[in-house]
Amino acid sequence: MPLAEYKKYRVDSVHNIDSDTMTLGKYEPTIRADGTKDFSIPGPGAYTVKAGDTTYFSLGTEWDKITDTYGLDVAGQNMFDYFNKPALDDAINAGKEIRFSHNPEAYGECALKWEWDYLQEKHGYFALEKKGDFWYATK
Repeated sequence: MPLAEYKKYRVDSVHNIDSDTMTLGKYEPTIRADGTKDFSIPGPGAYTVKAGDTTYFSLGTEWDKITDTYGLDVAGQNMFDYFNKPALDDAINAGKEIRFSHNPEAYGECALKWEWDYLQEKHGYFALEKKGDFWYATK
């Protein structure tokens, strides 16, 4: 991926940058009347909806486009390394509070778990505190 394109995606993928809180979580698609999932529209339980005015990271439909165009792994580990980790590092360096809309310990191997693992390994977080509908990461 050309550097200029990467930088554009990095900027475009972080929403509500001025918030002092970053929300992480699971993406849940809209469920159509016929039961099909529409991944182009977030459902009411999606972290992008639950985030409200807080900072959140999302490439939306660009995720699949980037993965396909550049032959990245389908599981998403490459994308996680290239995009999620820097977004997390930026949030921590900016002093943002980190919260999850879904319990990251309740899911198997996925980006949500990888985010929590990364925060623990790289940034010294060690516990989650449930407050209302969110799990707050604590150091």
